[in-house]
Amino acid sequence: MTKFSKKKILFLIITLSIIMTTFISLNLFTQAYNKEKLYLVPLGNIVGIKLDTNGVLVIGIDENYLKQKNRGIKIGDIIVKVENIEVNKARDIEKILNSINKDTVNITLKRNGLYLNKNVKLYKDEKNEKYKIGVWVRDKVAGIGTLTYYNQKTREFSALGHGITDIDTGELIEVKNGNLYKPKTIRIKKGMSGMPGEVIGEFEEDNIIGMFDRNTSFGIKGKINNIFDLSLGKPMEVAHYYEVKKGNAYLLFPDENNNIKKYKVKIRKIFHQKSPESKSMIVEITDRELLEYTGGIIQGMSGAPIIQNGKLVGAITHVFVNDPKKGYAIFIDWMLN
Repeated sequence: MTKFSKKKILFLIITLSIIMTTFISLNLFTQAYNKEKLYLVPLGNIVGIKLDTNGVLVIGIDENYLKQKNRGIKIGDIIVKVENIEVNKARDIEKILNSINKDTVNITLKRNGLYLNKNVKLYKDEKNEKYKIGVWVRDKVAGIGTLTYYNQKTREFSALGHGITDIDTGELIEVKNGNLYKPKTIRIKKGMSGMPGEVIGEFEEDNIIGMFDRNTSFGIKGKINNIFDLSLGKPMEVAHYYEVKKGNAYLLFPDENNNIKKYKVKIRKIFHQKSPESKSMIVEITDRELLEYTGGIIQGMSGAPIIQNGKLVGAITHVFVNDPKKGYAIFIDWMLN
């Protein structure tokens, strides 16, 4: 065998090896991709949302507390214990403060994931003669949002596409437990430039249709109850973030009779993200009927599912205040992760 022939054979072996390796890799990728295919039911239902905080959130501090020299509590802190007694409601704190015979009380806080102990001096409110520590707190939050999807096998759902944050602190709220409620009445306040519209609704507090205990930066997650009729929804393949394209799509949202309807939108811009963010793309409402009904994207529409080429690709998350026809949406991949 000549030197040239040996080189040629070696080259063929190497080339064949590369082709085989590439083929095997592509085959494994295809198998993995097919295995990872997920089917979920896109929803679009408006729901009432109410949650109890995990601990009691500090949202403000009054002048009596500011007078103290050794101040240890900050806005955004979560009070989890008072005198080593667990607290979940504002009234829990009040009850403890007015049942102890002390000038100073020990507070256990949670701040940035760390637990801290602070000693705080009590003062007596002259108006009602009750003892206080001088902070304003919140222990529950309520609002309106839109369901994005649910899993028929597990009955798990996700909604909103963004986290629930405190209106005063901007902090993501830690959830002890949360409920979804069926709407009794719904009306739409139409939006306009500079003044986004909103969903206004009354909800049946004795008609809980779901529960959740996860509040993430990319939505709330929990389980739908059996009493909520989801039989009309059909599972749809979920798109990976790299499958989303600029162009035509549609979203699901209730019409004036509270029936879920498809409305035309355009995906105007896609942000190439390698890690989860709540603003993955810019979407524009192009459906005349929806624009006439809502004026565009409105508060309470967060979580409305977006479908493109027969796949669930994302959900509405934010509105552009000065151009409510447009807003941000999140990749469904990020909501799942």
